[in-house]
Amino acid sequence: ATWQGKTAAQAGIYLIGMTNHLIENRVAAMENGVWTAGTHAPRGQGEAAGKVCPVNSPFGTIRGNVFHDNFRFGLYLDNQHPRNIKRDANGFLTDWASCDEFQPDGTDNGVRPANVIEDEFDYHNMFVGQ
Repeated sequence: ATWQGKTAAQAGIYLIGMTNHLIENRVAAMENGVWTAGTHAPRGQGEAAGKVCPVNSPFGTIRGNVFHDNFRFGLYLDNQHPRNIKRDANGFLTDWASCDEFQPDGTDNGVRPANVIEDEFDYHNMFVGQ
């Protein structure tokens, strides 16, 4: 698809700031309804370049969304691994090691409890479910 001169994958909601809340959105007839493209910019972009690890950022609240008739996915979470990252008040990392899979003592660094998607309704997209 081409949109605004770009030929890469597109989305109604393109999300690199994973901790933003997605509540009661409706997206139809896009390439992807929502795409959390952390792997597309694994060290951030723009003002956040080199200050974040989006692939490892925990999700905010994802609730009550409807995505339909999109060419690919309704909700495309891509390849996210939410971890217990350490950030300042602006959301920038204070410790890059907090993006690692394991903590210094060898314990798992994954977010607990796991992130939850509530009351999601995806239909008539090419791909539904991940």
